Amino acid sequence: MKYLPHRFLITAVIIFCCLTAAQKENKASLKTAQMLERRGDWDSAIAIYTDIFNNNRENYRVVRSLKNIYRKSQRYQDGIQFLRSRLLNHPNDIQLYVELGEFHFLNDQIDEAKAVWQKGLTSFQKNQSYYRFLLSIYGKYGLDDEISLLINKGRQQFGPAFLSQDLGYFYQARRVYDRALDEYILNLLYNPRQSASISRRILTMSDEPEAKQLIETKLSEAGNQHPKILLPTLADHYFKHRQYSNAYDTYFAWAEAGFFDDHKWLTFAKNLRKEGSYSLANDAYQFALQQRLRPQATGQALLGLAKTFEDQIIPIEKRDIIPYFFDNNLFFKDPFQVYSSISPKHLESSLNLYDSILVSLPKSSLIAEAHFRLAEIQYRIVQDFDKALKTYKTALRQKPKPDLYKRIILRIGDVLLAKGNAAEAIAFLDSMYHSQKMAVIRYKLIQIHLFSGNPDTALTMLNSIISTISTLDKSFNDVMELQDILSYHFQRVNHQGKDAFKAFLRAELYLRQQKISEAGEHLSYLLDTYPNVGLVPLVTLRRALILLRLNQPELALEIIPAMEKTPIADKGIILSGQIYEQIYNNRRKALEYYLRIINEHPQSVFSEPIRYHIRQLKETES
Repeated sequence: MKYLPHRFLITAVIIFCCLTAAQKENKASLKTAQMLERRGDWDSAIAIYTDIFNNNRENYRVVRSLKNIYRKSQRYQDGIQFLRSRLLNHPNDIQLYVELGEFHFLNDQIDEAKAVWQKGLTSFQKNQSYYRFLLSIYGKYGLDDEISLLINKGRQQFGPAFLSQDLGYFYQARRVYDRALDEYILNLLYNPRQSASISRRILTMSDEPEAKQLIETKLSEAGNQHPKILLPTLADHYFKHRQYSNAYDTYFAWAEAGFFDDHKWLTFAKNLRKEGSYSLANDAYQFALQQRLRPQATGQALLGLAKTFEDQIIPIEKRDIIPYFFDNNLFFKDPFQVYSSISPKHLESSLNLYDSILVSLPKSSLIAEAHFRLAEIQYRIVQDFDKALKTYKTALRQKPKPDLYKRIILRIGDVLLAKGNAAEAIAFLDSMYHSQKMAVIRYKLIQIHLFSGNPDTALTMLNSIISTISTLDKSFNDVMELQDILSYHFQRVNHQGKDAFKAFLRAELYLRQQKISEAGEHLSYLLDTYPNVGLVPLVTLRRALILLRLNQPELALEIIPAMEKTPIADKGIILSGQIYEQIYNNRRKALEYYLRIINEHPQSVFSEPIRYHIRQLKETES
């Protein structure tokens, strides 16, 4: 008895080995049959498949291979016999009925095919999958009458929209667009959960010219009876074809019919904004704000409205051939170099609505951003510094995210400087820096001290930064450039030179207060009062650039020659050429100036860019 477990173990190992060997043999035979099938040696392949099948009649892979090879080799009668034998053992296999009918059909036994399919329909009349299989077969062989009978029977059994999606696909694939639309509309009405996929199908269909008008007609007619379900699809169709006014009117009719949905509406407004349809986007956001929205949706609508404004705030295009001034330096950047395409009246009414709604909302980071964006428009476009300051401060109290918190602090400093409240700006930024210790706040402090007439303080702060700043810091170059400016034009000059530099900074302050004319006049006064200081060439250049902003190129050309024989004479020559090229469209005159750089200033850092620009001009002329 003690050997009994060992005997069982040995028997199990033997059985396992036999099974494994059989499986390997079947696998090898299957590969051989597949190879023969690919070669077109049907008889040999069928013989091997049949042999494997006889050993294991439930090998579905072999069953599938036999059905396929009977079909490919057009041995339909063999296939019929094979399928009938399968049905004897699998009478509830719906696919066997469908395939048996198909083999009869392919064998030109049409009546037998229909009889088999009908028998299956009687046996599986409550099985939806069988109807779908039959629809596929009927569609494959163009049996339209059978399709109609099948659909009628199925809809009596399962409801009026049964197989509407499948039938819609069928008609769309055959470009029978009116029938496809009827089925899709039926599906939308009875299966609203599938509306997204069906709407995508309709939108895809609208790419066909003959379907576009049909879609608009049918959806408009049906939309009058079922606006909740069908009007959004019609609106999306209009939107896809850039008929934005029609899309807006359709969504508006849907909302007015009592079906307003904040998520769907705000998505539509956002898409209008992204497509550059700003007037309609503005109307869409304002309409949304007049509805009873959830606080989150209200915040999204306000933010969207602000972004719509911002998208219409376009940077003033600069086509400068070279960098003339320090505009890219963080200490000299001009926040007002933008313009808006929004009409002042429209902007004012929108901002009033925006502001009135903001005050009633609870604190959140989303509302903080909405306040900030409103303040940006008030500051940079409307230039209402009082309102902007109030809005920035409100944003600061609305729990902004860290990055936005930092931007708000810096902007408050900018606005206080623009208002002429430099002392208040310094006090505010000092308090913020002591609590936050952010480098950017310290940079802003340097800027405020600089433009409020305290370059000594700015230089002291700058020197303390230079001793610790890393060369990898993204502000490193700007900091070093400002130190060079202060060192060359303030620290190393006499008393008169220092006064001239402070006067120059006063003009820069005027620019940050959007007093462009005053800045130009102040620079003119500086040139008359301090004609011999080393700052004169830079002041002359800055005055010429301001005259261009004031659309006075002729005056700019008159003063530029004063820069000759100075360290920045090359900039003056290039600027003259740019004026002739871009403003007077006189390329011949412009080339004369550009060639002076090549001939008279070959060591200029701008000689290569100008050489390249000359080639471009000549290629354009040729």
